[in-house]
Parts: sequence; structure tokens; C-alpha cells
Amino acid sequence: MNRLKQTLSFFSIPNYGILMISILLLGICISFTYPFLSLFGVDEVGMSPSYLGLFMTVTAASSVLISTVLGRLSDKYWGRKWVIIVSVSAAIIGYILFTQVRNYYTLLIIAFLCLGTASSAFPQMFAYAREEMNRVRAKQADMAINTLRIFFSLAWVIGPAIAAVLLASAGFKGLFLAAAVTYGIVLFFVLIFLKSSDRKMTAPTNEPPIQLRKFLMKPRIAGALGSFILLSVASTMCMVNLPLYVTRTLQGSQSDVGLLFSVAAAVEIPLLIGVGILAAKYRKSYLIRVGALFAIAYYILVGFTPIVWAIVPMQFLSAVTVSIVMGLGISYFQDLLPHEPGTATTLYSNTSVIGNMLGGIIAGSVAEWFGFRAVFIVCAVMAAAAFLLMLTNREPSTQEIGESTPASM
Repeated sequence: MNRLKQTLSFFSIPNYGILMISILLLGICISFTYPFLSLFGVDEVGMSPSYLGLFMTVTAASSVLISTVLGRLSDKYWGRKWVIIVSVSAAIIGYILFTQVRNYYTLLIIAFLCLGTASSAFPQMFAYAREEMNRVRAKQADMAINTLRIFFSLAWVIGPAIAAVLLASAGFKGLFLAAAVTYGIVLFFVLIFLKSSDRKMTAPTNEPPIQLRKFLMKPRIAGALGSFILLSVASTMCMVNLPLYVTRTLQGSQSDVGLLFSVAAAVEIPLLIGVGILAAKYRKSYLIRVGALFAIAYYILVGFTPIVWAIVPMQFLSAVTVSIVMGLGISYFQDLLPHEPGTATTLYSNTSVIGNMLGGIIAGSVAEWFGFRAVFIVCAVMAAAAFLLMLTNREPSTQEIGESTPASM
């Protein structure tokens, strides 16, 4: 009983319940819009494949650029709450404009400014949570972060289904309006319930400044970034390729595809809880290596399977990988930059953005030239490379943590 109370002690963290609700709603907003942007571009706006590719690339690149800048500002100058407000407000403005604008170049500008800024909301929410945990010295910080990640994953279980109903009944205008309204609810919670952080209290003043560029060039940091980017690229390639592989190569149905994704999402939620418990006993870098090994096994088995139903139990391997890599990724990067959670969480978030940007392009090219099975082999190679890069990494010591605080760009 005492152990259960200790495990659940993070629920006493200030604003933790509000953060859970806000992150759930934020995840629903993202799951409303992200999977359907390509359909919006092609079906509603009439973009050609090349113009759609440019649109998606600009959106991803602006997310990396703007979220990195806002992450630095949130750590050094602005309060975390106000960066979240700016990000969520940009999302509201952007999706309201999306309900009306159909000119390609105007949409490109809106995507760059509004959606790029909106991408900061996710890392800043988790950075705010970590800051609150550090302030009250929560003992179960990793479990607390993992629980928040569970709510974000839960949003992706229910969000796309709701979005599909909205799209069928109200079109893209209704979908984007619903996203704007949901972002508005998040903004209300942030404005009313979240407290502004004091930069003087949360940012140490006695640490020697280290430039972020120099920090990123350290072999251990570069290796961690490279590992997560490779794992994200492989994950995106698999997600893009799996529906086509099932329906065209294995002669399965669309319902088979839905079953596979549903099984993986359902298994991920309890696994995220287990990973949070393991993180209190084992080094995160060790667990992430285990996740990469599970990824290698999953991609190889799926790539060589002759029948659809055999992939169903394999989804457990995929769920383990996602639970470890995505569940611990935020905490792992926050440990690398313990005094700058905004920058740290943004670095982690950017690995996913870069992976999404590259994964679709690589998957399409490999499938076109070598077939759908070959995509999974390339995924396995990338996961193996990520595993090798993680072998060069180790958990930072207390002294290294003190030295890992860049204060200027």
C-alpha cells in the first residue's frame, strides 16, 4: 500500500490534473488535424503531389525552427505559461483561417507562421510539467511524465475516429473549426489555472554558460539526437508503408489495417505505465537500447511475414518500442538539459518532426523502386544504426549534468 501511495504521489504535484486534461485535449487537437492535412491539400485545395510535398516540408521545417526559438525563450526570458499561450493562440488563429482560405501561397504563410508556432505547445506543456516537478522535488518524476504521455497517446486512440465523423458530416471547415474550439478550451485552462513561472526561481544563475551549438556537437548529445531521429524516421516509414503493404502485398483489407493500428494503440497504454515503473529501476539509455532491439525484431518479422493475421501478435513488439522510446524520450532529453526543460523537450519533439518529414519521402522512394517489403528492411537497418549510436551513450553523471546547461544560442 505504501509503495502504491509512493507511486501515485505525483498526483499531488500542483496543476497536475489540469495538465493531464490539457495534454489530452492538445493531443485530440493534433490528432484531428495532422492525419488529414494531406487530404485537405489534395482534395480541398487541389494541390499537386509536388506542391503538397512543399507544403508539408515547410510546415515541418517551421515547426523545428520556431519551436526551438520559443523553447530557448521559455527557458531564459519568458515565462513558460506565456509561451504556451502564444502557441495555442497561434493554433486557434491558424485553423480558423484554414476554414476560409484556399489560396495555396496564403495557406503556406499561415502554415509557416501559425502551425509552426503551434507546434511549441506540446513540448512546452511537458516542460512546464517537469518544471513543476523539479520545484516540488517530486520523487516519481519519470512516472509522472509517462502518465502525461499516456493521456497524449489516448487522444490518438479516440481523436482520429472523431475527426473522421466530423469530416464526413461537416467537411474540412467543420473539422478545423472543431480543432480551433478545442484549442480554445486548452487556452482557457492555461489562462485560468496554470501559474506563471518565475525565471529567477527556475533558472540557475551560478552555472557557467555553454552555447547550445557547442552542446549539440558533443558526441553523446549528437548520438542521442541521431538515435531518436533514426527511430522516428523508421517509425514513420512503417506507419506510411504498413497500410499499403497489408492491402497490396498481403491482399488484406482496410479493416485489417484498422485492427493492426487499434491493437498497437491499445497495448501501448498499459505498457507506458510499466515503462514508467522500470525507469525508476534502470537507466533510461539501457531501456531505450532495448526498445531499439524490439524495433529491429518487429520490422524484420513484418517484412518477411506471408500472411496478415501473423502481424497482429507482432504489434506487441511495436507497442513495446513506442512505449519505451516515446515514453522515456521526453524524460531522457530533460535529463540531458535538467535546467532547461523547454529546450530539452523541444529537442525531443524536433526529432519526431524531422522523422515525420523524412520518413514519408524515404518510404515512398524505397517502395517505388524495391517494393513494400523492402521498406521494412530499411526500417530495421535504421533501428540497428540507432541501437549502435545509443551504445556510445551513457546516463550523465551528476557532474556532467551540472556542466550541461547551455545558456546562450
